[in-house]
Amino acid sequence: MGRQRRRIPSAVPVALSVVVAVALSGCSDSGGGDKKDESQQTASDFLAAWQAGDTAKASGLTDDPTKAKAGLDAAAAQIQLRGAEYTAKGYTKADGDKPGSLAYHSKITVQGIPTPVEFDSAVPVLKRDGKTLVHWQSTIVHPAYVDGAKFTNSRKSFDRASILDRNGQPLVGAQPVVVIEIWPSKMTNPDAVYAALRDPVFGGVDVDKLKARVAASPPDNAVSVVTLRKAVFESQAQPKLRNLSGIKLTDSTRQIAADAGQQLIGTVGEATKEILAKKGYENAGPGDQVGTSGLQARYQSTLAGVANAKVTIKPPTGNEVVLAEVQGKQGTPVKTTIDPKMQSQAEKSVKISNDKNAAIVALDATTGEILAAANNPPNGSNRAFEGQYAPGSTFKTVTSAALLQAGMKIGDPAECSETLVVNGQTFKNYDGLKPIANATFQQDFMQSCNTGFISQRDKLKDDTLNKTASDLFGIGQQWDVGASTFDGSVPPANSPNDKAASMIGQGRVVASPLVMASVAASVDSGTFNQPILVSDPALKRLPSKGLPPEVANQLKSLMQSVATGGTAAPSLAGIPGTVGAKTGTAEFSENGQTLTNGWMIAFKNNIAIAVLVEHGESGGKAAGPIVADFFRNIP
Repeated sequence: MGRQRRRIPSAVPVALSVVVAVALSGCSDSGGGDKKDESQQTASDFLAAWQAGDTAKASGLTDDPTKAKAGLDAAAAQIQLRGAEYTAKGYTKADGDKPGSLAYHSKITVQGIPTPVEFDSAVPVLKRDGKTLVHWQSTIVHPAYVDGAKFTNSRKSFDRASILDRNGQPLVGAQPVVVIEIWPSKMTNPDAVYAALRDPVFGGVDVDKLKARVAASPPDNAVSVVTLRKAVFESQAQPKLRNLSGIKLTDSTRQIAADAGQQLIGTVGEATKEILAKKGYENAGPGDQVGTSGLQARYQSTLAGVANAKVTIKPPTGNEVVLAEVQGKQGTPVKTTIDPKMQSQAEKSVKISNDKNAAIVALDATTGEILAAANNPPNGSNRAFEGQYAPGSTFKTVTSAALLQAGMKIGDPAECSETLVVNGQTFKNYDGLKPIANATFQQDFMQSCNTGFISQRDKLKDDTLNKTASDLFGIGQQWDVGASTFDGSVPPANSPNDKAASMIGQGRVVASPLVMASVAASVDSGTFNQPILVSDPALKRLPSKGLPPEVANQLKSLMQSVATGGTAAPSLAGIPGTVGAKTGTAEFSENGQTLTNGWMIAFKNNIAIAVLVEHGESGGKAAGPIVADFFRNIP
């Protein structure tokens, strides 16, 4: 075979779906119209089974099933096959001792190659002992894939691009690491190697799965084990691998984020078979370092770029046949809106919650840009963005907007009684709040009086809160901030009780800290600006929308009164600047007990934040100190 060579520009997109139906409308050069004889049908059935990935069925149609299955499976593993489409062409009937042959066109998608690899080959068919069988030979796979030949899918990746802060500086730094791999053909004492790798210093390697991957790998292909920081490798791991053959060590660098930032930035890890099968990882290859969570996963293809890659057939003798060659492309940095100083402070402030789960989100109120987000503990779920919690009395900000639009004034009377019964259900205030004589709407807001708000329920329709939350604050709409988020839910009320509960941020109302930080930002700026974490590449955001001026002004005044003389005053006393806040204590049931989460949303000098503390006694006591510490330590 002559040398086949094709350069593929990396910018061309790839189609990865496996085509199940084989186009087998080829014609016979011996006439007979479209009717297939038995040999042609057998060849067609072979191609159909092979394309469907059923190599056992395909091999069963050959004169050497064992060798055929081994050959088909080896070829797929060597080339790193993702999908295939085999289209029949002309069929030539048998002629004397010469077997029949079905020509076909192969169009395969291969891991790490952006466009399909295409070539022509043929399936020979003969009769043996009265049976029609495919005559197995490795050249069915490709004319150059003779016995003893191997496919190669080699690649050289570029260093991964950085995730940047708002100033263009990396949020994660390149750290020296050592990549540990196994070279199966050079491993003389596998038991000793696997025993050594069970040591905890190697990060909990699943040795049983590693053995299976090594067994399935070609002997001369390195199998990735783990990547360790160089300092850890040299001080702890290297002594355990001394004198063991078959261990391949490579010095490299990896982008490693601080633990506190991993929920936002995400993590990078080895590309497993399961990861490579996902959308967005078409250009990656086995053993590559790929994004596994957070921004690293969302922007995998952007950050990784396209590796230099080449797919070849290496025959036992002679020159290799190049099936495809890709000129790679360096990845592109992703720029975020994170302010590094505020992020650092958020990570410090949220730890005030000690052993309680907590989250903090800070926004630029004038733009919606996310300046900081942190969780305690700094691992596990990103509750700051994805948490789903009843927002409690912080939601009274949204309820107040609805009441103001309904014509209520902040000086209007709104009785704050000890309890209020709605359709047989008793609502009460938080512990410690006594009835307020001659209470006004503003006093109810300042002291977070549940009964005062619920007493105004007849001013709102069943769908009013749903519409106000969505239209003025974007709650429940689909936000694309650049990361996975929960964007809140405020269903229309389905009963008087449901409406009453919704008015105080209970019942079926659910929000994340990010959503409630956005509410505070909207009140501060007078405009809803959908939050955003990634500024480049640009995202499609919801359009900004101003709150009605008379509503915005009164809401801001209400939140300022909470900070100066209401439930947030003890925590925020002495904070300089124009400060507004709203506390919240949200009840929930757990194991038959009624427990509470503590909330506070606040703004100061165009910075809006939300803090949640799980199992917090109250918003002022649990979340207040975190808000105060953050505001005191930012410009």
